[in-house]
Amino acid sequence: PAITASLFARFSSRQEDSPQMKMIAALRNQFGGHAVEKK
Repeated sequence: PAITASLFARFSSRQEDSPQMKMIAALRNQFGGHAVEKK
């Protein structure tokens, strides 16, 4: 189940406007202060 979940997370992270990835980016910025950069 963990490998499957990580694979689905990888696929969803490729989407430009994924709400899940926006939430993760916001949490990352809040806790670690990492900048979110577009490629």
